[in-house]
Amino acid sequence: MQIPKLSSRKHTIIVCFISYLSMLMAYGIRFYLLDGDLNYSFRFYHMVALFSAALHWIVYNVFFYPNLSLTRRVGKQIQRTILCEMLCMVVIFASMFVINRPHFSRGLVMISCMLSVILTSVKHALVVRAYAAFHRSGIYQRNVLLIGEGATATRYAGIVQGNPEVGHNIIGCVGSDDRHAPVSKFLGDYEHIEQVLSAISPDEAIIALPASKYIYIDAMIDACEKYGVPLHIVPCYEERISSRIAPAKFEDIQMVGIRDIPLNHFGNALIKRTFDVVASSLALVLLSPLMLAIAVGVKLSTHESVFFSQVRVGKDKKEFKMLKFRSMKSNAGEDSAWSTQSDERRTFFGALIRKTSLDELPQLINVLRGDMSIVGPRPEIPFFVEQFRDEVPLYMIRHMVKPGMTGLAQVNGCRGDTSIRKRIEYDIAYIEDWTIWVDVRILLRTCTALINDEKLPEGKAHKK
Repeated sequence: MQIPKLSSRKHTIIVCFISYLSMLMAYGIRFYLLDGDLNYSFRFYHMVALFSAALHWIVYNVFFYPNLSLTRRVGKQIQRTILCEMLCMVVIFASMFVINRPHFSRGLVMISCMLSVILTSVKHALVVRAYAAFHRSGIYQRNVLLIGEGATATRYAGIVQGNPEVGHNIIGCVGSDDRHAPVSKFLGDYEHIEQVLSAISPDEAIIALPASKYIYIDAMIDACEKYGVPLHIVPCYEERISSRIAPAKFEDIQMVGIRDIPLNHFGNALIKRTFDVVASSLALVLLSPLMLAIAVGVKLSTHESVFFSQVRVGKDKKEFKMLKFRSMKSNAGEDSAWSTQSDERRTFFGALIRKTSLDELPQLINVLRGDMSIVGPRPEIPFFVEQFRDEVPLYMIRHMVKPGMTGLAQVNGCRGDTSIRKRIEYDIAYIEDWTIWVDVRILLRTCTALINDEKLPEGKAHKK
């Protein structure tokens, strides 16, 4: 049985009803269970509930359902739901300000927002689980013809066969010959594509040709379009494409960028920079007494400059001077070697502040100046950048964003004597999947680790 098309209109209607119901439930909770002061009539709040439902129709159609997919992780859907509900809440607050309703219950809207998040998330989870159960039972399967061979086609076939909940049923393949077929049922070679399409009438075709067979791609596309078969193309360089691609058009030429960085978009960059400025400014003000005490301790223990300035490589491969509190005596290898846990150059006070990461606090100045961010890939010294550029695949991608005081790799244990390749995997995952909420979670995990004294020891050198 073919899978029905997922209708965003039906789902949006449900979300609007949930919003309306949540506002009415919040009314009862706020003014009856919590005994709040009722300054406006029920009729007024009922109108607000209707306005909220209409607002949800707009917000969810713009920000949520255009990207809806049954295979999207529930966690991702919940995250987007929270963002949509917060946006609706802000708009309602702003609307009440515009129409001059100063005694409007903001607590009611917050309660309604929380109820909407819970109920809408439950709805998302139930829909995804229901379709997954249908797919595993063989219901609503989409019959797919696989056109191609080689590593890419084999990888696609393996994912489909190992995950029946995705709803694809490969009914056969077309390729050079049955010896190279990625599935057991071989239906014919590329020359007989039209006969195959006419005989089996698939719901969809997946073209996954190796580079050496791209001479057939025009014929494959023409045949699928001739028989009205929807098709998707898995490019032979699929593994090099990030989770976000960037379609573009140059004059009349269609192009696809293989890596779309969220922070390259002005809105995202503005949000992150605002977060950095606010967070670093507050931290510098609140921590200034502590930083003054550390500066005195450094001066007394080293009799040298309080700050240690080291050249690091930042965004767009531009070098900058990263600040730290000095924790060891000046040495010749400070620009080309990592310190060790028992490094004799460290002072007693320096070892103490390094263990607690307090030596990193001056980097808040780097953040305020714009050299760094609160969260991002940790910056390296030029010596190691030149070394890893050729040794570690995708290493230089980390320089597409500003380096950070902490990052996804660090909170997952990749610090010091750990694999540089694993660290780069975390850095690229952060760069490609960035949201402001990712930054907040990483920052909270960093603070928790420091409070619980879970900082990993700094190693002797990077592992490859």
